[in-house]
Amino acid sequence: MKRNILSLLCLFCCGASLAFAGSAPKPIPASAKTAFHAQELAPHVVADADYYCWGLTAFRWKDGKVHAYYSRWPKKSTFAGWMTHCEIAHAVADSPEGPFEFQNVVIASRHAGGWDAVSAHNPAVCVAGDKIHLYYISNDLRGEFEKSPGENSPYPSDAWLKKNRNLVRNRQCIGVATATSPEGPFSRHPAPVVKPDNRLFKNIAVNPAVAFCEGKYLMIFKGDSMKHKKWFRIQLVGQSDRAEGPFAFQETPIYERTQTEDACLWFDRGDNQFHTVFHVMGQPNLAHMTSKDGIQWHEAKPFVFMKKQFALSDDTVWKPRRVERPFVLTGADGRAAWIYLAIQGEGGTGNIAVPLAGD
Repeated sequence: MKRNILSLLCLFCCGASLAFAGSAPKPIPASAKTAFHAQELAPHVVADADYYCWGLTAFRWKDGKVHAYYSRWPKKSTFAGWMTHCEIAHAVADSPEGPFEFQNVVIASRHAGGWDAVSAHNPAVCVAGDKIHLYYISNDLRGEFEKSPGENSPYPSDAWLKKNRNLVRNRQCIGVATATSPEGPFSRHPAPVVKPDNRLFKNIAVNPAVAFCEGKYLMIFKGDSMKHKKWFRIQLVGQSDRAEGPFAFQETPIYERTQTEDACLWFDRGDNQFHTVFHVMGQPNLAHMTSKDGIQWHEAKPFVFMKKQFALSDDTVWKPRRVERPFVLTGADGRAAWIYLAIQGEGGTGNIAVPLAGD
């Protein structure tokens, strides 16, 4: 890549884009915690009394609005329904903190005849020119559930999905759908964009973050390590000339000392570097790494970007049970302005919008 002109040509469109070292979350209103516990839509909160909500990705569009896509699935399917009953919802707001008003479902949870017949989860938006590329994960169950006696539906039954959950987990792949307007319609690419190659990674290809820069699509995603017999999640990085791939991935994970997931990806106009922040499994922090070319990654200083908690306006600290799926909306200066995080805690799940402070 021609690093000297990256700041002029990059379009920031990844699953998350976090700012230069030194940025930090600001306090959010204490009312956000109250709204979350009530599972009510409010500024700083995307929640729903009838749905689990997870993993928000957002962008500003030509209409001056902030558009968002997020995962949602019926609470009656239990939290485990993220892998079998999830759909991608579209919402819109006048400002980054929201409230984000639901508009429509852009990728349904069932797709008859597609490789992605069951569920659509963890969206990551990438805007390249006039096209909106929406990456997501689904389960390629072709040739699997049809083998079960008594299954005449184009979709597996809930009982089959529950019984074969490990198999469903290990059939997850990355797909992409494309539109020219935020509400769609989105056209799904007929084949997975990334699937396990059993050389660099195995079992799963999930949780992509994608950025378009100088005519290249740069992706970080999660798979299972080939070095471990049991599931061990690693994240690989690669490039493609096309939104639908194929992507050429590096052999070395961006970080492999411990299990990680939910990487974000962003090129900062201030320091002329790519940045990634990701969820470290079992740890109380989000980690931060940087790269000059998007391929070779190094621990940032400090390595910890933020704790998995929120400062509130009443000087208290909110510590949800889970804090994952970081996504940042950048400002006009190309630096991170808002971080969105998926949380699970008392009351249910939701996405929380937090403003960021710069240097």
